[in-house]
Amino acid sequence: MADLYNNENTNVAEDLPWLIFTLDDKAYAVNSKFVNGIEMKPKVVTPIPEAPEAYCGVVQRRGEVYPLLDMRKVFHFSTLDEETADFRAMMEQRKADHVKWVETLEHCAETGEAFTLATDSHKCALGLWYDEFTKNHPSAAVLLKKIEEPHRKLHEAAHDVLAAADKGDKETVAKLIKRVRTDYMPKVIAAIDDAENAYKTTFKETVVVLTEGDQMLGLLVDKVLAVDKISFINGGGSMNLLLQSKYFCNVARCARFDMEILVIDERELLTLSDVDTTGVELP
Repeated sequence: MADLYNNENTNVAEDLPWLIFTLDDKAYAVNSKFVNGIEMKPKVVTPIPEAPEAYCGVVQRRGEVYPLLDMRKVFHFSTLDEETADFRAMMEQRKADHVKWVETLEHCAETGEAFTLATDSHKCALGLWYDEFTKNHPSAAVLLKKIEEPHRKLHEAAHDVLAAADKGDKETVAKLIKRVRTDYMPKVIAAIDDAENAYKTTFKETVVVLTEGDQMLGLLVDKVLAVDKISFINGGGSMNLLLQSKYFCNVARCARFDMEILVIDERELLTLSDVDTTGVELP
């Protein structure tokens, strides 16, 4: 761990501003004294032959050259592209589930067979996933909010359809099924499509450039949240993570955000700037 965060220097460290960023909806902080710049992900990143997977490559900026790390790979998260692909595949499956749900509802209304699928929008696969995902991924909650109301109306319609079917009211059943197929269901599908298309845009991939002495390193992160003061805390659910990586040195909170923040040991991380760039040909 960096000496900066030993007990005798804690108050000094807390008085300095910190750059807070996210990866996979978890928050991290680096001390602003190490931050040389904040930039959008560069269009040109030159690969480093035989470098570890976590290195995106080398970036050239205003005459300076530095290696760029994908911090998701450093901390063993799925890459943003992998996460987006998984999200799309899952949402496509949820669309297929609901097409089948409507077909089953119509079949049961016509035949009198028992309808055993979920009539509570929170109990189907999409609802269960939605509730858990929005709780654990607050940055995507606004994006997914449009799904909630049409999805609720779709499931609630099952009660009316089945009640009309029990009464033998085929005309009402036909009207309700038509509404499900032409109104509620298309809105659910459209909301899912919108969420798929916009998902990756919720991340604003940013490069945080760290320097100390002749060491220089870029960190590719999901999003920069703020530059603000933090307070170190004792305990908390993230304490066990300190033991899982040598790049963490403390846990903190910021008054602006309702989440624990893992404090990064900048000097330990900066040792990764010493990567063999032999064979790199800059444009």
